[in-house]
Amino acid sequence: MNGSYCINKSQDTVFIETAGFSMWPFVKQGEKLIIKKFPIEDLKIGDLILYQRNNQKVCHRLIKKKEINGRYLIFVRGDNSTVSAELITEQMFLGKAISILRKGKMINLTSSKQRLINWLIVFLASGVSRGARIIKPCYVGLRKVIRR
Repeated sequence: MNGSYCINKSQDTVFIETAGFSMWPFVKQGEKLIIKKFPIEDLKIGDLILYQRNNQKVCHRLIKKKEINGRYLIFVRGDNSTVSAELITEQMFLGKAISILRKGKMINLTSSKQRLINWLIVFLASGVSRGARIIKPCYVGLRKVIRR
């Protein structure tokens, strides 16, 4: 998911307006993400991360992280993607999404409830070759349960 962004240098925070459909239905086009600088070693499976690919900023979900000789390899994929994970390096990593601004409401992506949802999305997609087909129904079902 690409987007326009601005940086608040005093807090190392990036505000990004999303464009594209790679994270649909979890993140929709035009929503705003708040991205914060974050230590790579503290990233968890399911986190949404911002990285630089060529001249584009991209936000995708962390699905695997490996440490080799003190260096990290990060595997990411868009929720709406049917392709294999993309490998990114520490140098490409820019930060982690901590919130989504959706319809005037702020969704805290670091809450335990949201972290569970993020982990479940990765878990459900990992067992299915065409992960995007299962993500939407599961996400919609999880949202209904959470709203109760």
